[in-house]
Amino acid sequence: MNNIAANLGRAGVARSPGVGGFGAALRYEWINLTTLRSTWVLSGMAVLLQVVHALYDDRTGVSGADQFSSGLRLTTMIAAVLVSAIGVNVFGAEYRYRTIATTVLTVQSRARVVLAKVAVVAGFGASASLLAVLVDYLGVLLSGATTDDPVGMAVAGLGAVLYVTLSGLVGLALAGLARHAVAALAVVLLWPTVLEPLLVSGLEISPKVLPFLATGALAEVVPEPQWYLALPLAGLATILLVAAGTALSRRDT
Repeated sequence: MNNIAANLGRAGVARSPGVGGFGAALRYEWINLTTLRSTWVLSGMAVLLQVVHALYDDRTGVSGADQFSSGLRLTTMIAAVLVSAIGVNVFGAEYRYRTIATTVLTVQSRARVVLAKVAVVAGFGASASLLAVLVDYLGVLLSGATTDDPVGMAVAGLGAVLYVTLSGLVGLALAGLARHAVAALAVVLLWPTVLEPLLVSGLEISPKVLPFLATGALAEVVPEPQWYLALPLAGLATILLVAAGTALSRRDT
């Protein structure tokens, strides 16, 4: 990873700083992301674990919709953490190896830096989670179970993709704010698994107002999905990203 700065130069914008607008910044960040080995390892693990689940999960006497929902729970638990780690690394690696100054000087717009990072993390997160969802559905088909609610399954799959993608953006924003990958990843891990369940059990707060629990409920095959449940997590990701962009614009890189 020590050669990140050299790899970034292949984006084309380094030859002419500030030229090309958002498209150039996007190419720059894409090369930044795809030259990190951890990106491919983490996204590959998200899909591989879904394959293992599809092959070895006990499906005896379980309907297709329940099988699919069971697989989606793995997606929201495991794939979301792995994609969040990718998001954390997009900012965290820059601060760790001090390439953030090179990025800002090359793109010459800190707002474009953040927006380009958001785009590549969202794209990678959506792609990895969509593959995981498709693997889950393929497992249902191979088991011979009936898929009596294909529309509901498709909607639940989209809910899982949304959950994973937004989780990745939260990880990106936290790393941008903290400038420390380990701290950001710890928050991403503990928030949905420890903090929110404690708030529900200890303070009896409704899960519908808690970002991760609310959005995670969309990854269930139900007759009428409640898309407003994604608003808390989408709002949280937006607020944190705006805060990360503001912090980047005000601090000395």
